[in-house]
Amino acid sequence: MNRRPSIRGALGSLLPPRDLLPLAALTLCPVLTFCLLATSPPPAHAAPSRTPAAVPATWPQPAFREAEWFTMTGGTHGGAVTAHRAGDSGGRRITEIEDGDWIDLGAVSPGSIDSVTVRAASGGIGGTVEFRAGSPAGPLLGSLTVPFTGGWDRPASPTARLTGAAGGVRLFAVFANPAWRAGTADLFAVDWFRFDGPAADGG
Repeated sequence: MNRRPSIRGALGSLLPPRDLLPLAALTLCPVLTFCLLATSPPPAHAAPSRTPAAVPATWPQPAFREAEWFTMTGGTHGGAVTAHRAGDSGGRRITEIEDGDWIDLGAVSPGSIDSVTVRAASGGIGGTVEFRAGSPAGPLLGSLTVPFTGGWDRPASPTARLTGAAGGVRLFAVFANPAWRAGTADLFAVDWFRFDGPAADGG
């Protein structure tokens, strides 16, 4: 008896529907998991929607994306965690961000996105958000700094220009500050991302 393929990740096992078996068999992502994309933003009160799909040559990145809609997370210290926070967009943010952690934001066409704005707050030492193509160690497309903002309830919205890539890539946000030490506060918390440029569809 043939068994449907499955994949395990930080969120558990994924078993594709029978009518997606040919697609699932062909679209194993070279990074850590299936190429899991949300083709439209889920409602703020729902869990993120993740569907097996091939990474297209171009994909209209929703202009507004909640930080907790990431596809995958990982890194030196285990990756980011979604936490509920009254006052944040959708009532949630990503936390436990430490040096070397990252999230996968899905497929984009960087040549058609001019910049990314990040809504973040820091009661710690702050750090940088690096936007990289293809993997957490891939080519650097742009970066921004999230400083100490005055507390976890006092967010700022810095912007990074994106350059240096053409065609469809998977976009990773990598969080960094080599001065961070275990036992100290998180670098910062992230509420949302906003993409600006021709590829942003205003979603």
